Amino acid sequence: MKTSSRWLLIFGVTIGVLVIAAVVLVLTMTPKETPLLPENTPEGTVQRYFLALQDEDYLTAYSYLSPPTTEKYPYEQWRSPFTSPGEKPEWKATLGKSVVEDSQATVEVTIDTFRPGGPFDNPVRTNQITFFLTKEGTSWKITSPWDVWWLFY
Repeated sequence: MKTSSRWLLIFGVTIGVLVIAAVVLVLTMTPKETPLLPENTPEGTVQRYFLALQDEDYLTAYSYLSPPTTEKYPYEQWRSPFTSPGEKPEWKATLGKSVVEDSQATVEVTIDTFRPGGPFDNPVRTNQITFFLTKEGTSWKITSPWDVWWLFY
C-alpha cells in the first residue's frame, strides 16, 4: 500500500470515529433540568409563573397574580406575526437577586428572547425586569408586573 493511500485511509477512519463520537454524544446528552423551587418562596412563585406561561397554561399563570383579576390578559392573542399557530415563542428566563422584607419581596429576572433576524441582527434580545410580590397567607403573589406580553413578540 502506498504511503499516500495509507494516510488517506487513516484520515478517513479518524473522520469516521469523530462522526460516530459526535452522534453518540448528541444522543446521550440530555438538557440539564432546572430544579423546581418551593412554591411558598418568591423565587418559586416567579419560576412557576413562567413555567405556566411556557406551557400556555394561562389560568395557572393568572393564579400567581394579585389582586385577583376578572380581566384576563389574552396571551394567546399576542402571537408574533412571525410565529405559526401552536408554535411556542422561544425565550429563557433566569432568576437573579431576590430581596425579602417581611411580607414584600422583589425578584430580578433576566429574560432572553430568541428571534430570527438578518445577517447583521442580534437574534437574542435581553430584558431585565423586577417582579414585586406580596405574601398572602403562606403563599406569594405577583403584584407587578401583571403582563409580560413582550415575550410573545
